[in-house]
Amino acid sequence: MQTLFDENGMLNIADIVGNHPSYRAIMEDGVVTDRELSDQAEATIASLRRLQEICTPEQQAAILEAISEMSVLMAVYHRHELQSLNQ
Repeated sequence: MQTLFDENGMLNIADIVGNHPSYRAIMEDGVVTDRELSDQAEATIASLRRLQEICTPEQQAAILEAISEMSVLMAVYHRHELQSLNQ
């Protein structure tokens, strides 16, 4: 089973994403189409709905917090990268 952290305690997101079947299928030709983006959005929503069905309210709160923090990280990282391009 793949874990969130590697053996050194570092967040393992790059490997998780890079090895995920959805990502590999989308990136197979190196082009992300509108359809692939739409399909991935639908798959993401389905996965989150599944979590909502099987998790307790406490577990849902923990998942929401983790997703929120990860989303903030991605947003500010992207903003930081854009800032460095403009300097």
